[in-house]
Amino acid sequence: MSVGIAEVQDFWNGNPCQSDLSQRTDRREYFEEIARRRFHGREWHVPTVAQFGAFAAKDVLEIGCGIATDGVEFARRGARYVGIDLTPNSIELARERFTLLNLEGRFEVANAEERIPFDDDSFDHIYSFGVIHHSPDTRAIVDEMHRVLRPGGTFTVMVYNRSSINYRIEIVFLRKTLRLFLYPKGMPRLVSKMTGFPEWKLFGHQQRLRAGHPMSKEEWVSMNTDGPQCPLAKVYNQQEAQELFGRFREVRQEVWEFNSDHWPFIRRLIPLNVERAVGRLWGWHRIIYGRK
Repeated sequence: MSVGIAEVQDFWNGNPCQSDLSQRTDRREYFEEIARRRFHGREWHVPTVAQFGAFAAKDVLEIGCGIATDGVEFARRGARYVGIDLTPNSIELARERFTLLNLEGRFEVANAEERIPFDDDSFDHIYSFGVIHHSPDTRAIVDEMHRVLRPGGTFTVMVYNRSSINYRIEIVFLRKTLRLFLYPKGMPRLVSKMTGFPEWKLFGHQQRLRAGHPMSKEEWVSMNTDGPQCPLAKVYNQQEAQELFGRFREVRQEVWEFNSDHWPFIRRLIPLNVERAVGRLWGWHRIIYGRK
C-alpha cells in the first residue's frame, strides 16, 4: 500500500476532524456544540489525558490541531499555544474559533513529516491526539517532535490501538466476516438502524466493496477507522509504540475509549462504569506520554 502525503492532505482538507459534530448556523454555537459533544460524549476522557491546565505559561505545540477544539482548552488555561495542521481548511476554522473567543494563539499550515516550522528546543510540551497514525512517515514526525521539544519537555500523543476490541474484534473479524451483507440494495440503512453505525459510512463501504478491487490489509484497516475514503490509518501495539518513541525517556502508555455506539445491545446491558473499565483495558485510544 503506497499512500502519499498529498492524498492524506486532500482527504482531511475536505473532512476537517470534528467539523461535522454540529450543524448550527450561529458560529459561536457551532463551535460550542462541537466541544460539548467531544468532551461530554464518547471522548469524555480527553481532558483527563490532555491535562489542559498543567501547562499555564508554557509553550505548547499541537501537531494536527484540526479545528482547535483541544487548543481552545490549552489557551483558556494560560498556555502559549501554537497549532499546526496539514490542511488549510482546518487552520482557517481554528483561527476563526480563536478570534470568536478572543483567545491568543498562533496557527501554521505545515507538513510535520517534512519539517515543523520552528527552531530546535522551542516548546515545553507537544500534544497530538489521533493524528500521526495517518501519516505515511510517522517516524519522521516523531523525530521532528524530538527536535523542537526542549530538554526536559514532555509530550502526549494518541494513536490507534492494535490491541483493542475495535481492531481485533470489530475491524479484523466482525466487519470482514459480515461485509458481504452490505452488497444488497438498502442494507446500509438497515444495518445502520440495527447497529447505530452511520449510514453514510456503510454506504461508502458498500460502494467500495461493489467495485471489486483487491484490498490489502492496510487498506481495510484505513477504510474502517475514519470513514471508507480515509486513505491511511495505522494501529500500534505497546511494543510498536514504545519503539516509535525510543528516543525519548520516561515513556509510558495507557489505553482508553471503548466505543459502545457500535455495540448498542451491550450499551443497554452494562453500566457506564463497566463500559469505561473495558476501555481502560482494550480501548481504541493508545495514549503515549514521555519526556525529552
